[in-house]
Amino acid sequence: MANLLRSIPSVDRLLNEPSIKEMSKGLSLLETTEIVRTFLNQLRTQLIQSPAKVDYEQVVSQLADEIRRLQLQKFQSVINATGVLIHTNLGRAPLPTSALQRLKELGNGYFNLELDLTTGTRGSRYANAARLLNVLSASDNPSETDTVVVNNNAAAVLVVLKALTEGKEVIVSRGELVEIGGGFRIPEVMAASGCLLKEVGTTNRTRLSDYRNAITPNTAAILRVHPSNYHIVGFTESVSRQSLAQLCKEHDLLLIEDVGSGAFYPFDEPLVSTALKHSSIVTYSGDKLLGGPQAGIISGRADLISIIKKDPLLRAIRIDKLSLIVLEEVLQLYLRKEYDRLPLWVMATIPLDKIRQRAETWLDHLGPGLIGEVKPTQSTMGGGSLPGETIPSWALVIHSEQLTPSQLEERLRSADPPIMGRIHQDRVWLDPRTVLPEQDKLVQRILAQGVTVCS
Repeated sequence: MANLLRSIPSVDRLLNEPSIKEMSKGLSLLETTEIVRTFLNQLRTQLIQSPAKVDYEQVVSQLADEIRRLQLQKFQSVINATGVLIHTNLGRAPLPTSALQRLKELGNGYFNLELDLTTGTRGSRYANAARLLNVLSASDNPSETDTVVVNNNAAAVLVVLKALTEGKEVIVSRGELVEIGGGFRIPEVMAASGCLLKEVGTTNRTRLSDYRNAITPNTAAILRVHPSNYHIVGFTESVSRQSLAQLCKEHDLLLIEDVGSGAFYPFDEPLVSTALKHSSIVTYSGDKLLGGPQAGIISGRADLISIIKKDPLLRAIRIDKLSLIVLEEVLQLYLRKEYDRLPLWVMATIPLDKIRQRAETWLDHLGPGLIGEVKPTQSTMGGGSLPGETIPSWALVIHSEQLTPSQLEERLRSADPPIMGRIHQDRVWLDPRTVLPEQDKLVQRILAQGVTVCS
């Protein structure tokens, strides 16, 4: 065993191996050394458990594969050809150029994040974003409406329930007890807030009487949750926002609504502004239909927002300064109605003929081993926004006689930059709608390389 372990190559020898040096480009020597040491420790453990002759070339090859795997974990540009506009795994909504420019201008130095330049005293980081959101939501009573921003929408729901309903009952329809990304479930968020969940109705049918019969002296609110990433069809029944608002008014309850996607005009319902006409508090995301950075936005009655601002949890989940800079610029674009500067809106409204033309151009660049055709398809908004709704599109549909669909998809994912498509009907579909126009040349170059496999 001692001789076997001595046959393991040294760290220095592997660091000087040409293929390891090539694969480690962009990594510091300290990081590469740690990767090699960890790999050799794993190899040592494996040999102790299952003794076998050490093949140096095989060790080098396996180490190179491990470095490549770790290199791919670094953030890098990815071409989204999935047809999913708000792709959670790919960073959701692309940010406007003007927002990134603003981020560079302020992020390079100091700025008045929490400073009132008029008085010279400490100010609120939420003040300007709240003002812009109040204007954008077109509240009937702007002086009675306020907004606060946290780091994501799950946190927004959590702090609202904790600050306003802790220890009290909150009524929710069983059909709205959704699970959102990452395995977070509404019942778990409610439990963490300290409120008492009271389920009513069934998965597919909940009536106004179900809510009314569930109200007790300990009831504080009704929570209305947008279904986010699913859509129930068929034998269904739900209660309108207006009816719930009237019921809450009759019993002096709060109507808290999570609209999820954060839609403002020009997108369709559920609009934040519509929800605010009836609900006491509305929560929504910044990086879904709003097309901005990750954020959880809480808008509603000023007296309730004041209570939320005083909750200790708020500081732990508040929005960071860089996201706030981007959010303010995105809101300015909405207020100026410059929708054509919002990448998400531009993608959603690309004319069909232009998408088909781009797909046909990609088809013309297919290299050896690739077979393709252009076919109609459906893009989706994604990210838990507008479930069940699709946008007509065109896609380049490719396959190879030498590779399985999974192998072809992996080949594209391993390209530089990676191309993310989707497998459907034993083919790889590439939808130009979600590919930035300036990335077309990259797609063409990668497709032109083909997938020739050596025998």
